[in-house]
Amino acid sequence: MLNPEDFELPLEKQLRMRVISQEVDECNDIDALRENLKTCAESLMRFQHLCARMAEQQLKGFMNEFLDTMDIEIDK
Repeated sequence: MLNPEDFELPLEKQLRMRVISQEVDECNDIDALRENLKTCAESLMRFQHLCARMAEQQLKGFMNEFLDTMDIEIDK
């Protein structure tokens, strides 16, 4: 499904990551770092949840297509 190169960040994202890393390294405001970490964690969890929901919907669609092809009806 995924290729090894799919896990590599494109140059534009690598540059953005480098800028973010530098900003974090230079930040001395603990409260700002805490708040940004919380925001980052929430964004990651939402993204993971959305990816799981999309995968679930895709699998349901594939199964429905397969069952239709086999002329099998199921109660929903």
